[in-house]
Amino acid sequence: MRPALELRDLLDQVRELVRVELSLFRAELGERTREIPASLMAVVVGGVLLCVSLGLVLVAASLSLLRFGLPLDLAFLIVAVVAIVISLILLRLGVSALKPSRLVPAKSISQISSLLGGF
Repeated sequence: MRPALELRDLLDQVRELVRVELSLFRAELGERTREIPASLMAVVVGGVLLCVSLGLVLVAASLSLLRFGLPLDLAFLIVAVVAIVISLILLRLGVSALKPSRLVPAKSISQISSLLGGF
């Protein structure tokens, strides 16, 4: 009769361990998905800045062609290039933060798979 009780205790402990690991998995997944809005905002702001920057480059190029390099044209061009660089940096940061590999809770998955792989 004793081995049956020990087996039941073991199954109860395994069930509790799986429950705890799944709750940890849910918590880690929730933590990872909280970063999505900020990353999306960086992508949107970077995209808008890129569009505005390209518009400024076209305006600066047009003014440069019309006036052959007045300092105001050069200023427009410098501002546009700086805005493009900033927007590309924001786009890259936002897109890299949205990679699926960064959103997957790797610790919980590895713990659950090792737990289930042991049986």
